[in-house]
Amino acid sequence: MPFKTDHALSLITRAQKLGRLAHAYLITGPRSVDCESFAAQVMSLVTAARHSDLDAWSQEGAIILRPQSKSRRIKVGDDADDVGTIRYLERMIHRTTGPGGYKLGVIVDAERMNDQAQNAFLKTLEEPPPRTLLLLLTSQPGQLLPTIRSRVIEMALLPEAGARKYTEHEQKLLAVLKKLTTGPEGSISTALALKTDFQGILEDLHDDIKDEQEEDFEKEQDHYKQTTDGTWLKQREEQVTAQIEATYLQQRDALMDLLLAWMGDVARQQVGAEHLDLPEFAETTAALAKRWTPAETTKRLRTLRQLESHLHTNVSEGLALEVGFIQAFGR
Repeated sequence: MPFKTDHALSLITRAQKLGRLAHAYLITGPRSVDCESFAAQVMSLVTAARHSDLDAWSQEGAIILRPQSKSRRIKVGDDADDVGTIRYLERMIHRTTGPGGYKLGVIVDAERMNDQAQNAFLKTLEEPPPRTLLLLLTSQPGQLLPTIRSRVIEMALLPEAGARKYTEHEQKLLAVLKKLTTGPEGSISTALALKTDFQGILEDLHDDIKDEQEEDFEKEQDHYKQTTDGTWLKQREEQVTAQIEATYLQQRDALMDLLLAWMGDVARQQVGAEHLDLPEFAETTAALAKRWTPAETTKRLRTLRQLESHLHTNVSEGLALEVGFIQAFGR
């Protein structure tokens, strides 16, 4: 059952007072929930230190892992000196102590751990040092292995009223999804039209990111070209290219999250759930809930989750989208 932030914090406070504070929590919620801020508040409550963000907590000894590199993955790592990896976390959680004598670790976007990293992390979950607090943050808890989820206390958070703001590209996607209530359903042509619209949004997104990054790069060139050699320029070009792709993948994930949230709301409407991820679109998702059977909605959700997983592999993006949308919407 999802909780408002204040209620969730009160539950953690109560658990600590009763000596029942767990050593690991899975903090979940839609993208509109600020899980990082919540994690900072949890560490403040538990340790009595006060920091409002994870960067500040990292200066206090907390080990913060985030997705790395162009692939936006959290990896096992080659060895314990490989910063930002699970092996680094395993070593540092034993060596570093934060305020109140706690050993603190936070994994942001925990679903970005590959299976190898998740299996390696199990050792820390099963045998943590005394006074350890591990916080796993994710909007996609279903991407974590059952063995991970069985060893943590899951705490689902509700977004604050009016907290969700949609980007230009998210607004375009929502407009496309509204067409599902009026157009013909269950045909290959409908599925391909949806795929074309979605891919067009992704292409616009990539172009906008590329234009923004290259504009910033041009300003840097003007500033540094008189004082640095060609080596710096080549290295910076490679960094910009990698940053464009990393940003694109991150924002593509956000669009997939929105698509899944929309379809999830259709399923919630069918079972009469009180909470919706996108309450402002309740009328539209309710119309689809009447139009589709629960079995059809479940199939669509399962297929879209598979599509999301395939997009994190080396498969062609266009091919993955075509197959995924045909299977989800072409019957």
